[in-house]
This record gives sequence, C-alpha cells and structure tokens, in this order.
Amino acid sequence: MIRIAIVACRRIRQQNACPGDAKCLVAFMRREGEFERYKDKEAAIVGIIDCGDCHGERAPVNLGLLKTQLSALKETVDVIHVGSCVTLTCRHKDELLDYVRKKAGVEVIEGTHRYVPEKIFP
Repeated sequence: MIRIAIVACRRIRQQNACPGDAKCLVAFMRREGEFERYKDKEAAIVGIIDCGDCHGERAPVNLGLLKTQLSALKETVDVIHVGSCVTLTCRHKDELLDYVRKKAGVEVIEGTHRYVPEKIFP
C-alpha cells in the first residue's frame, strides 16, 4: 500500500476556493492527473495539510505534525504530492518545494489534478 500526503495552499483552502479538497480527492479516486501513476496500485491518501501560508516555511512543520498523528495510528507517508493549487498558482512554489524536499525524506511529486481551465474567459 502506498500512503500519500498532500500539501495544499492554505489561502486557497481558507477562501473555500476548493471546498473539501474535492478536486484532489476526485482526481485520486479516478486516478487522473498526477495520480495516474497509482492506476494499478493499492494507494490511499492518509492526510492533507496546508503549506502554512506564504512562503511555505511551515509546510515541513505541518508534515511533522501529520507524522505525529499518523504514528499514533501506526501509519506513515510514502510519498508527498504538492497540490496543483500550489504548483499551478503559487509564486512561492519553488521555495515551498525546496523546503519540503529537504525535510520530507520521501519522494515529493509536483501536482495532483488537472481540473484547471486553460483560460478564465474562454
């Protein structure tokens, strides 16, 4: 079983721009977007945390808190996906990815879903 954690944008989550992290969860369920890699594999999302706000310095702390919670449940994280809300829209994404990659100790993948319109006003 592959256990996945997602790092999402705090501002987008707080402003209800993606209520309930629906796009990431549906993409995972359908094995679309960056979750295609798990198409024929047993995988589960074990947690979704936010980046902690700009510039993302708190993301590793939030992942550490997730680790504590998961440890109590005898679970862990095998791979981290940095949400499309970060990889497609955040001007601090490179810093955030750097923070997470330096501290995570597991593979870090950029992106989750592709449910983003190409243009706002097509």
